[in-house]
Amino acid sequence: MPEKGTAGMGRKGNRRGAGSGPSAAGKVAAALPANSAAAGGSAANPAGVAGVESQAENQRQRREQQQILDDITAAEREGGYPAAYAVLERREYELPPKTVSRAHLELAERAKRGAGLQEVKFHLAQALKAQPRAAQVWLETARALEELGELEECRARLERALEMCSPADQICLRLVRVLERLGDMEALRQLVGTMRSEPLERMHKVVLEAVHAEVRAGNGETARLLLQSVLRRMPQQGPVYCEACRVEGILGHWAQALSTAELGVQTCPKYGPLWFTLLKHGEKVFGAKALKDYAHFAIQNICNELHWKIHFEVAAAYSREGALPECRQSIGKAAIACPKHLRWKIWLLAARAELWNGSARACRGLLAQARADAPVRMQVAVCIERARTEEFLGNLAGARIAFGEAHNCEGHDWKVFLEHIFMEARQGCLAAAQETAQCALELHPATGRLWSALVALQHCGEGGARAGMASFRKATQEVAKSGEVWCEGARIFLNPLGEFFDLGRANKCLEFAVHLTPQYGDSFLELLRLRFLMELQLWILSEPLIAGVSEMFLEDAKNQDEVLAVLALALQKVSRRATSELKQRRFTLTVNSTDWDSRSQEERLGQAEYSPQLALERLEVLCSYADPNYGFLWFWCRQSSLATPREVLQQMAEELRRDLLQRGALKTYLWALLRWMLRMGDDLAKRLWEQMAKEQDEEREDEINHSEESQASSAAASSTARPAAASEADFALGAMRLAACMDNHAAPVRLEE
Repeated sequence: MPEKGTAGMGRKGNRRGAGSGPSAAGKVAAALPANSAAAGGSAANPAGVAGVESQAENQRQRREQQQILDDITAAEREGGYPAAYAVLERREYELPPKTVSRAHLELAERAKRGAGLQEVKFHLAQALKAQPRAAQVWLETARALEELGELEECRARLERALEMCSPADQICLRLVRVLERLGDMEALRQLVGTMRSEPLERMHKVVLEAVHAEVRAGNGETARLLLQSVLRRMPQQGPVYCEACRVEGILGHWAQALSTAELGVQTCPKYGPLWFTLLKHGEKVFGAKALKDYAHFAIQNICNELHWKIHFEVAAAYSREGALPECRQSIGKAAIACPKHLRWKIWLLAARAELWNGSARACRGLLAQARADAPVRMQVAVCIERARTEEFLGNLAGARIAFGEAHNCEGHDWKVFLEHIFMEARQGCLAAAQETAQCALELHPATGRLWSALVALQHCGEGGARAGMASFRKATQEVAKSGEVWCEGARIFLNPLGEFFDLGRANKCLEFAVHLTPQYGDSFLELLRLRFLMELQLWILSEPLIAGVSEMFLEDAKNQDEVLAVLALALQKVSRRATSELKQRRFTLTVNSTDWDSRSQEERLGQAEYSPQLALERLEVLCSYADPNYGFLWFWCRQSSLATPREVLQQMAEELRRDLLQRGALKTYLWALLRWMLRMGDDLAKRLWEQMAKEQDEEREDEINHSEESQASSAAASSTARPAAASEADFALGAMRLAACMDNHAAPVRLEE
């Protein structure tokens, strides 16, 4: 502390000395031209007059631009898009080109909301016509076209922009991303190759984006070589080292990532983010003790304002390892170095550490101190933390009181409602959770996470998939860009006992979800479940007994019973094969986005044509790049706060394996897949289900009759042979164990369980 104060006084002293001495002022005056004293005078400096006039003209144009935008908004509110466009038409010829371009871009946004594709393209073209050499207008046009899904046209506009505008680094960056989405890696590489003559200092962001594109395309080693080349040419750039560490971590090379970070902090010791990257990888490789060693060197190099955060990271690492004495020591150092308005974060970390150690009293005391130190608008976060603590301790009444206090805090928002909804759902109180969600949506109707929570609750409730679908349709009208809502829609389409089961629509919903909200982890986990089901579908297609069956053949009333018996027998064979593979953990996923032949499926089974656009075979890499940080199912599968996206996906695969082997879930999925592929009606599907149950009972009886075990063992086997059948709600959240925690009739589940 004395050292910090001394450094601060030294800086102030330097500033006072620099401006107070007459000799310093004399030197500055001597360095100025003879007429510089009159620089502010309009008569002596024509350049100064021009600058003032130019500034006044810019201000006038900004006022005009804001006025026309306000007029467009008011006209749209009264008469819709036609009235808004009429305002611009009347005044277009008297406005400067910059204002006209801005107005057309605004009208394009408003036309896009009304799904007027032709109007959007017209306004974008007019904006470019008004300012053909403004790079920002080309970028806005490309962004709008990309959002509309017009990727080819977006590509053409960006390639034209490269010819019209200079500098073009931002345009190249956008074009690289568009080419990656189009899958044209050759054109992307040619684009990067054309920039060899450009200064790397200006174009390095484009090169780094190309590196990430190569990693996402599965060319990890090529990307690493290119990245090492950039590091050699720009050794003093801390952000480049951070990107290199990120790539190594995504590829699973943690030791190499740590080595790169160590080299980076030696080359760029003053770059703070690189030190935090080093701490992250150091904990992953060596544990919390390594962080303490690295922290000593970090504090010697980075600015004083970040010292508390270094101690904070060390304390969090020791807390994760359960080393409470070391954690307390680092928390004390962090509290001393931390600014007063941020100290409440230190107390929250300390409260969690004490709670995990079993000290509920100390935890509550620290939470009280955190609320006393927190700024007024941050007290809501402390109240939410207190509610989580009380729920963890089994004190639901105290948790609800804490949520009530959070609602009364200044600056509370939809997050308080969301946490309250989750708490009620975790305790099996779905009715209370739904009521809270509906009240929240009355106050925050444009919040996607609240809508997704309501859809999930309706799906898990008595209404099942039908009630969930009704809420999903309303949600897509209110928050069409919410990835969380589209993920819940995918879950409805993936529910094998629901009436909306459809892999094609589920795939499309998940594509929207990943594109719109990549940080939502549940979307990637549902993509993994979709891939499991697509693999089962290919197994069904490869079954010879099913190959000759078509929709029209099945509708023939004369041989329906025989056909259904054959289908049930075929599904039983697929079920036995899948069960064996799952038990031995040899169930491999071979489906990818390149060999999915939709036309052959349509010819053989008459199903709707679709083709996965996401590279499912590279799902782990795509998920690692998105780096999801929330999601109900995501947190369920994340075993540790240090778990990587790759590890979370592996845990989800284990959850799916466990689900498919219990309560007839595998048989249910196979039945739903065949029903969907053959477009069976409800009556035929019900008869197929009964036939499958009959085949299963006969197989079970044969196994019991031919068993050489004792009579008692046979009796025990027969008494446990028919477990409770899965219900529609069991498939509503992606994992059957998670769904059991939200069962209406389940006993309240404590968090530690």
